Amino acid sequence: MSHSISIRQVNHIVVLELWGRLSVQDRTLLHFATSLIERGERYFVISLEHLSYLDNGGLGQLCWIYTAIQNRGGNIKLLKTPDRFKTLLKITGLDTIFQSFESEADAIAAMEPCRPALSA
Repeated sequence: MSHSISIRQVNHIVVLELWGRLSVQDRTLLHFATSLIERGERYFVISLEHLSYLDNGGLGQLCWIYTAIQNRGGNIKLLKTPDRFKTLLKITGLDTIFQSFESEADAIAAMEPCRPALSA
């Protein structure tokens, strides 16, 4: 595995911190996120602060996660995106899709209301 993932929960939001390389050669994030989405998780903050490498395969994984979450009424925010990855997002036009925040509190606050609706 070329990267590692830590997970924690803040209310109904899953916070994932990525370390290492996110690339076409390693689909760990995609499999991990798929498992969380199938379990019912809908709101994600993904920290890219500790990533050393991101290629088109890694971007593809982030896009798949975004689409899967959006199709289920959820949301995703990026956290502490390094400048070199912000440039990559801008070049690919994905900066219009992914909101990036410098503070976890700001990313969480920017989420749509994420509490499940109460049944009557």
